[in-house]
Amino acid sequence: MRASDLIGRRVQLPDGQSGKVADLEVEGTEVVALIVVRGVWGRLLGYERDTVRGPWILETTARAVLRRNSRRVAWSDARFEP
Repeated sequence: MRASDLIGRRVQLPDGQSGKVADLEVEGTEVVALIVVRGVWGRLLGYERDTVRGPWILETTARAVLRRNSRRVAWSDARFEP
């Protein structure tokens, strides 16, 4: 399976909500988590993750715009919609 097969797919979250896969979190060759967003998203550039730091203005914008609707979902908790 390729990353392009997963990015953009709809997933059902454990709390019953749904969203689209915006990014993957990978350790080695294994997908361990998905970054799921509700609605549309722009180019994420890594700023959707809390651990990524950058210039103050980019970090502030990312917090306000990109992270508000994104969440990390463990691979084992995600259920792909048909």
